Amino acid sequence: MRREHSRRFQHDDYGERWEIAASLVDGPKTPQEVADHLNSYLRFVGLLGLAARLGRAHDTRLAEFAERTLQELLQMGWVEQQGERYALTSLDRSEADRVLSELRESGANLKQFLQPQTVSKLSLVAHLVLAAVKLPAGLWSGSVGLINDATDTLLDGVASLMVYAGLRYDRERLVNTLLVLIMLATGALTFYEAIRRLFTPFAPDADLFTFAAAIISALVCALLWLYQRFVGLRSGSMPLITQSVDSRNHVLVAASVTAGLVGSRLRFPLLDTLVGLAVAGLILKSAVELAIETVRAMDDERADLSRYAMAPAEWYKQFRQGQLGDWMLYMVDRGNAKDRAEVARQAQQALDFRSNPTLRALGLVSEAPDGEIVQQSLQQLFEGGFLVGDGQLQITPAGQQRLQRSMRPTRAERHAFAVQQERRSRKGRWHA
Repeated sequence: MRREHSRRFQHDDYGERWEIAASLVDGPKTPQEVADHLNSYLRFVGLLGLAARLGRAHDTRLAEFAERTLQELLQMGWVEQQGERYALTSLDRSEADRVLSELRESGANLKQFLQPQTVSKLSLVAHLVLAAVKLPAGLWSGSVGLINDATDTLLDGVASLMVYAGLRYDRERLVNTLLVLIMLATGALTFYEAIRRLFTPFAPDADLFTFAAAIISALVCALLWLYQRFVGLRSGSMPLITQSVDSRNHVLVAASVTAGLVGSRLRFPLLDTLVGLAVAGLILKSAVELAIETVRAMDDERADLSRYAMAPAEWYKQFRQGQLGDWMLYMVDRGNAKDRAEVARQAQQALDFRSNPTLRALGLVSEAPDGEIVQQSLQQLFEGGFLVGDGQLQITPAGQQRLQRSMRPTRAERHAFAVQQERRSRKGRWHA
C-alpha cells in the first residue's frame, strides 16, 4: 500500500531517481517523455549520432527503466499517477524546487566564475603567488631564465589589475594596448639581460626548490592559459586573450628554465643563457603579433579572435557537427523527415534543452538553440553528396555508406553489450 506522506529527498536518492523526479517539475509526463528527458543528455553533449545508433531498442529499454523507477517513486510517495502520466506530489514538488534552487545557486557561481572580471581577479592572485615562489628561487639559484620569468610574472600581476580596471570602466582597448607595450618592454629587457650574461657567464645553482618553482609555475600557468583563453573567446575580450598568450609563454618559459637548470647540473651553464635568449625571442614574437592585431582593430572594428581559437574546442565543434549530420541522415533514412525544412525543424527541436529543468537551473541553457549549426550540418550533407533533392530528400549511395559506418557499434559498445548479455545469461542460470 502506498505511503500517505512522501519522505524528504535524501543524499542517497540523488542520481537516477532524483533526475526522473526533476523531469516532472514542469508538469506530468508519460514514461516515454521521461525517457526522452534522460536521452536529452546524450544530445546535449553532442552525441546525436550515438542516440540514433542506439535506436528504438535503446529508447524502449529506457522507457521501461523510466516506468520501473516511476513505480518505485510512486510507492515511496514522491509521485502520483494521473492516467498514463506521473506527477510530483505537492510536498515533493517543494522538495524538488529546493534542490533545483541549489542547482541554480551552483549555476550562478559557475556564471560568475566565467566572468572576465573574475578571471582578472584570480589571475592577479595566481601571479602574486607565483612571483613569491619564483623570485626567491631565481635569486637563490642565479638562474637568468627564472629571474626573468619571475619579473614577468610580477608585471602580469600589474597587468591583471589593469585588465580588471579596463573591464570595469570600459577601457578594454586602452588596456590591451598597454599590455602589448608591457610585453614588448619585458621582451626587450629579457633579451638585454640574456645578452649581458653571454659576456658575464654564471652557473645557476639548481636545487630541489628551484626545480619545484619551475614545475609549479608551468602547471599554474597552463591552467591560467586555458581559463583566460576560454573566457576571452567566450566574452570576446582581447585583453584576456593577450593575457592568455602571456600565460602560454610562461608555460614554455618554465619548461625552458627547467632545461637550463638541467644543463647546469650537467656542467653546461651556457644552456641557461641560451634559454634566456629563447625566452626573450618568444615574448617579443608574441608581443609583435598582438601589436599587429591591436593596430588592425583600431578603426572601431571588432578584433578577429579566430586565430586564437582553442584546438579542442574546434575539434569538439566539428565532432558535434558530424554527429548532427549522422542524426539527420538517420531521420531521413527512417522516413521521420522528408524535406529540408522538416529536417531542420526536428534538428532544432532535438537541440532545444530549455525543457530540461536540471540544465536550466544550472544556467547551461537560456536561449533558443542556434540554428547556424543546423544549417551548416545540412549544407555539408548536400555539398558532400550525402543528400539530394529539392523537395523530398533522398540519401545517396555515399550517404548510405556514411550512415552504415555511423550506425556500426564501437568496440566499447560491443564490449558493453557482451557484458550485458553475460549478466542476463548468469541471471537466467541462477533462476533455473
